[in-house]
Amino acid sequence: MKRLAAVLIVLLVLVTGLAVSAHFLIDRSSLKSDVIAAVKRQTGRDLTMARFSVGILPWPGVSAHEVTFADADEESGALMLQARDIRASIALLPLLWREIRLENLTVQRGSVRLRRDDAGVANWVFHPESASQQTARSGPAHPEAHWGLKIGSVKLDRMMLSLDDRFARRGGALSVTHAEFDGLASSAPYIDIHAVHGQTPFHLNGHIGPLTLLQGANPPWALSLGATLGREGKQQDWLNFDGQISDMRHMRGFTGVLRGEMASLKDIESLFPNANLPDLKVVGGEIGIFDADPQGSNPKLDLSRLGVNHLHLHLGSAPAWHGVTVSDLHADAETLSSALTVTATMQGSVPSLALQGTFGTLAQAGTSWQTALDTPLAVSLDVREAAGLGKLNGLNGHVAGTIGATSARLSLDASADTLPLRQAALHQLTLKGVFERDETGKTRIKTLTLKSREASAVLEATTRISSRPEMDGALHFEHLDLDALGALWKKTKSVAGTPSVRPVLPTPVPVPSATPAPTTSGEPSSGSTLPSAQSMMALPTSNAIPPEAELSWARLLHDGQGVLDISADKVRFNSADYTGIAAQARLDSARLTLDSVKGSGNGMTLSGRAIYDMGVRPATLSLSLTPFLFPATLAQNMLAMPDFFRGPLMLVGQLEAHGETRAALIASLSGHLGLSMVGGTIATTHLPLPWRFGAGSALAW
Repeated sequence: MKRLAAVLIVLLVLVTGLAVSAHFLIDRSSLKSDVIAAVKRQTGRDLTMARFSVGILPWPGVSAHEVTFADADEESGALMLQARDIRASIALLPLLWREIRLENLTVQRGSVRLRRDDAGVANWVFHPESASQQTARSGPAHPEAHWGLKIGSVKLDRMMLSLDDRFARRGGALSVTHAEFDGLASSAPYIDIHAVHGQTPFHLNGHIGPLTLLQGANPPWALSLGATLGREGKQQDWLNFDGQISDMRHMRGFTGVLRGEMASLKDIESLFPNANLPDLKVVGGEIGIFDADPQGSNPKLDLSRLGVNHLHLHLGSAPAWHGVTVSDLHADAETLSSALTVTATMQGSVPSLALQGTFGTLAQAGTSWQTALDTPLAVSLDVREAAGLGKLNGLNGHVAGTIGATSARLSLDASADTLPLRQAALHQLTLKGVFERDETGKTRIKTLTLKSREASAVLEATTRISSRPEMDGALHFEHLDLDALGALWKKTKSVAGTPSVRPVLPTPVPVPSATPAPTTSGEPSSGSTLPSAQSMMALPTSNAIPPEAELSWARLLHDGQGVLDISADKVRFNSADYTGIAAQARLDSARLTLDSVKGSGNGMTLSGRAIYDMGVRPATLSLSLTPFLFPATLAQNMLAMPDFFRGPLMLVGQLEAHGETRAALIASLSGHLGLSMVGGTIATTHLPLPWRFGAGSALAW
């Protein structure tokens, strides 16, 4: 015990002696100016301190109050850093070679502003003073040993960090509750940051590259960082990145692996509110990235420079696009030479579909991505009805070919035991065809053949999507069974549990006495008068068109042009066969014409003509029916009328209407119309008495 006590006494004397020696070795009156001069010499910036003190025991240290550090543009008076209190410990051994090394540098209650202008000049890049500047500032030359300044570790407490990067068009601010930076003088500093942006906390920790970058050097940066977003819990988002950046100042030559899991991609907007990211749910996996253009002339970091050497990604669901949603998506490729395979489930108006396909190799897909599809990419995609996986029936299809920015060619081969179409369906369906697009932007649909029990058709067409869309083609039906597809134009069935709405009929329009009585031979009267369109619009039917619903294809009609020839060998309608059906649809100068309508069957010859002219205001619709056969249920849906009639409606007459919307066209409908039904039915019990029995009625049966 006596020896141990003696040793402790000796150690205490040595420590006390060392502290006393340090007290005399360190000139506290000049240390403040030495620190300011060292900062000026190494950064070219001014450092100010309202109060500066030096402590010796229990460990040498310094503290400062109301500290500011100037920005790159000192004339503007802007500050890069300001803090209420700064304190640090001083390492003793570096003092022997006149180096002030600060450890545990703690900055409290202040702000740091990082800024980069439009020319790419950043305030975090420092420019040490030249020898001539140091001489001019210090006055006449005399022998002097300069003190150097280094920082070993830093702690931040309740600080505000802001970024205004006009060169990269990024910016923002966050509140740092606590942060530690250790080993700053080493080649791999460690950081641990706890911060809050808005109401969202996040945590970032790991190793970064050497901080000599802040002094103008440009060494390679090795990164190993992990981040979490949101409050701790099962759904906390996380990201990890391990890699290297060879040119950190210009963000070039990066390579690494990114891993993570996010409940929603839009969670990132809590940190970057202007990112405008899609609402992708349950996103995660692993992706290996590299700089595909490390020596390029593009100074900005964008997605065209992003290369991928392997990936394993998954996506829970994506927002609907034109009524179609994608879920359970997986994309995988082990190496650059591996095939990029994609699987997903797609849902929309058709039954749920399972997709599985390949998009070339990962290297080929990357090249196509980087060249914006200037390099064509091979595609092979199989589609199956999700409920029929492993079965022979159900919808299935195969698409194969190449896609590119200037040209593409895809072949389609599909079949289905049953394909629902609204309330109707196609049975024993096969669909085959080829789609080609050339350098001029024209897309050719080559022999697109549809065969089913209800219809058999072939489509040949050429289209071009440009400022003035074009289309020329021919659609030919070998047979078309409208009786089997009659449910297509039936009114949508009411939702279960929803009471049906019984239409309130308007007061019928008196029929002029000059109107001839309907004939009994089945031929319509040519002099019949149409009831007013205003009275028709007053019918509050369950599927009435909202007044704000305008023609969605009005712009296409105004700018497009083309010709489509339509023909049919045989059309089955109301248990009768019609043959020689033909029509031509022409669109030019905002004028849509359905002309050369003809056909024969059931002892009659059919013809008609329709013109919709949007080149005038308001647009004009004119119909010439001499005669024309029309499904009664479809006519009543278009006119927002109840289901009075069922079966074929034969129309004769001349009609005109004006307006840009369906509602306006119906409201302005005028002219004369004769109509008759042969083999159809009329729900006379729902008609007012004058409509049922009035002489001169526009109805004949």
